[in-house]
Amino acid sequence: MKSLFSLCFSLLSCIYVYGQEAKLTGKIVDKNEQPVPFVSITIAELNKGTATDMNGTYEVPLNTTGNYTIDFSAIGFKKLSKKITIAQGNNTLNVSLQENLEGLDQVVITSNRTRETLDEVPSAVSVLTSKQIENLSQTSNTVADILTEVPGIALGSNQTSSTGQTLRGRNMLILIDGIPQSTPLRKGGRDINTIDPSTIERIEVIKGATAIYGNGADGGIVNYITKKPNALEKLKSTTNISTEGGLSNFNNTVGSKVVQTFSGNLDKLSYVTSGSIRQTGVYKDANGEVISPYYGLGETSQYSLFGKIGYTFNDQHSIEFMYNYFSSNQDSNYIADLGTYGEEPTIGVLGEDPGVDQGNRYNHNAQLTYNYNQIYKNTDFKLNLYIQDFKTIYGYTDSFYDPNLSFDGGQSTISSTKKGARFNFNTSYNIGEIKGDVLYGLDALNDVTSQALVDGRPWVPKIDMNNIAPYAQLKTMYNNFVLKGGIRLENIKIDVPDYTTLTRYNVGETEPNSGGVAINGGEVDYTATTFNIGLRYNKWQLFKPFVSFSQSFSVADLGRTLRAATENTVSQINSEAVIANNYEVGFNSTLGRTHLSGSYYISKSDLGSTYRETESGAFEILRQPEKVYGFELALDTEITENIGFGTSVSYTEGKIDANNNDSYNTYMGGDRIPPLKTVSYISYTWNNRFDARLSHIYSGNRDKFEANENGDYTYGKGPIENFNIFNLTTSYQLTNAAKLSLGVRNLFNEDYYNLISQWAARDSNYIKANGTQFTLGLRLNL
Repeated sequence: MKSLFSLCFSLLSCIYVYGQEAKLTGKIVDKNEQPVPFVSITIAELNKGTATDMNGTYEVPLNTTGNYTIDFSAIGFKKLSKKITIAQGNNTLNVSLQENLEGLDQVVITSNRTRETLDEVPSAVSVLTSKQIENLSQTSNTVADILTEVPGIALGSNQTSSTGQTLRGRNMLILIDGIPQSTPLRKGGRDINTIDPSTIERIEVIKGATAIYGNGADGGIVNYITKKPNALEKLKSTTNISTEGGLSNFNNTVGSKVVQTFSGNLDKLSYVTSGSIRQTGVYKDANGEVISPYYGLGETSQYSLFGKIGYTFNDQHSIEFMYNYFSSNQDSNYIADLGTYGEEPTIGVLGEDPGVDQGNRYNHNAQLTYNYNQIYKNTDFKLNLYIQDFKTIYGYTDSFYDPNLSFDGGQSTISSTKKGARFNFNTSYNIGEIKGDVLYGLDALNDVTSQALVDGRPWVPKIDMNNIAPYAQLKTMYNNFVLKGGIRLENIKIDVPDYTTLTRYNVGETEPNSGGVAINGGEVDYTATTFNIGLRYNKWQLFKPFVSFSQSFSVADLGRTLRAATENTVSQINSEAVIANNYEVGFNSTLGRTHLSGSYYISKSDLGSTYRETESGAFEILRQPEKVYGFELALDTEITENIGFGTSVSYTEGKIDANNNDSYNTYMGGDRIPPLKTVSYISYTWNNRFDARLSHIYSGNRDKFEANENGDYTYGKGPIENFNIFNLTTSYQLTNAAKLSLGVRNLFNEDYYNLISQWAARDSNYIKANGTQFTLGLRLNL
């Protein structure tokens, strides 16, 4: 009987042990013992993996035991591999990741609509991490300045307008969590500075023509990824207080900023919310002169409100809601005192501007995201519903003079409201040694954009665009090869009402010089099919090459075409869309602590979108074929454990086929093509408490055009002279909860003109750059 009992017990024990599934669990933290979300965990031998949640925890269910290698990779951290013996039951493996100094070995991007590492993307990509954004913010007046160090992006204008800040010589589509911020129907140059840097967790830059998010990405996309709730506690508070000012002439330059963030985790619910207030002082150049306030950033009040809340129902279902508000209004005590282009700068003098406050009056973004994992076998589903409501006001100008209506001038505004939905499916597959996924779905977008004057005069009629675009993207991985190819079908209908073009006068005259044309409205239809294909080879860490071809689709500033129309019906207006073809070869290399990347590209389009200023001062769009080409090289390395160094060079050139004979013998202007840019830095870290970074930016010469018989240059064709800027950032961890930081911009008080001041060739734009500025900040975590 005893023997029978023992036998039964043994059998039950065996059944229990056999029935137990093996699993691997753990938690990933950084050097400060803070959880690291979105860490990619893979088991190469089993072709299985997962990612950490907001709390840095993970779980991988397994069906077998044995010895395995676990790989951990995350944005901004060194890749880590651990060997472990998996037994029946629960196996725990906790690890601490080390930050990767500047270089990113395994960059993870989400702007391609799915999470991918750089090794899975056959194109050039740049990612700015939260640490880099925090560092660059110390020497940046706007988000446009933060983008300055990204290879391929032109330097900012130090103005509210981002005109001239192109990506590879073409327009870039700006996104906030995938929500389009750009207004391609009436390109106003106010899309880059539409969010406060404190709201951003990382910035992803996908370079080269792309249609993955639709209209307007001829040069690529810039996606601002907002902060995610990652606190372990039910309530975590972070307070940032900073003051800023100018050192070339301190009087009236002092400004301040306060950012308050709350985040927390309540079981299945997580949240983060923040608000910020910033007031800038008077901006002054290297000689202590007040910079012209026209389109300026000085004496500006900025407000931001952000919130994100997520709820996880179970492993399959989750939902997230995001809202972001940003406003920037300038109320200056100064007015512009006009200088002379090439001789004396336009400066600011005390006076009262006749117009209302200029700036981005408001930018509302809201998005609801629903995730359904494994909706069918190996298929995940994501639904995005979003809305953007935007309004910006430009500076007062007498170019809107109208004697018949008793207007001495005026100010224009652009208003745009977008409503959209994205239905996204991702099906993974595994056929022997071949694996990959198919991404497919449907985008729907309604964009209503108009431009009017503050006094009520219409300038660009209300353009109502509806776009339906199905798409599909196939990724196949075999051994060390990654092949990606995709297609997108654009179906756009634009309704334009009857309207009359704005009557324009020269100041003091009673006869109009243009406008007053009655236009019969109508419907403008666009259909286009865009493709992309790329191949990457990942066998050698020393050299991972890729080659790609991609296309973009854009309606080339239809609003500008409509407001300058001379035909009497919309159907007669030349408003064909631009299809840009991007050809690119590049590579990524890793040699020990050194990371090197490079690419060469050619971008061609049969129709152009370059602006030309007419004799009346209005602009028209040139539709001749265009060719833009260039290269980018970037190097990041760890000289020692504490010292890092990096450098990059960006070169872009562009030409127009003015005679339509494939000659491409006419250079593009500076509003599209920037001069050579190099960025270098050296960084130092001591004892995980003190950080310092010195950077150098060099902007080269570009002189491609001849002056006219009067010695003048037309818009965009002014010669550009080189300049050098040095920036310094430092921080010190006072306690576990307190961190002090100091940033100094234009460290050596370089006296120079911004790019737009030089190439615009206008007296009103001939404005000097800022002299030395500082930002002193304190961060408190509670």
